[in-house]
Amino acid sequence: MTPEGIKVEEDVEYAEFKSVEGGMGTLTNRLPIIVKLRIAPVRVKKSENEYEVLAVHGGVLNMSGDEMTIVTTAAERPEDIDVEAARRALERAQEELRITEDKFKRMKLETRIQKNLLRVNISKER
Repeated sequence: MTPEGIKVEEDVEYAEFKSVEGGMGTLTNRLPIIVKLRIAPVRVKKSENEYEVLAVHGGVLNMSGDEMTIVTTAAERPEDIDVEAARRALERAQEELRITEDKFKRMKLETRIQKNLLRVNISKER
């Protein structure tokens, strides 16, 4: 779920994600977990040879039995990413970070860099 609505609602066999504690993977019908997600890809295995990847911009993952819910500010499919815009935004943020001394602004820029780097990397999986 994102502010724009539900991005994926499907049956999957396996999901792989990065929490703040580290990389994790989960099969269906497992014990409940709630984890805070990093800005990182979420990969889901839909069937034997079918996978999907999403660029997830942090958030919370809740797994209860056979249902997984991710609440995030943004989740993007590779084909929905404007790679050139992401590269330009990445370069601008990196340049601003080099000259900024304000601690709060640096944290925001580092987050912007992570999100755009994720977009660029995920777009290669089209």
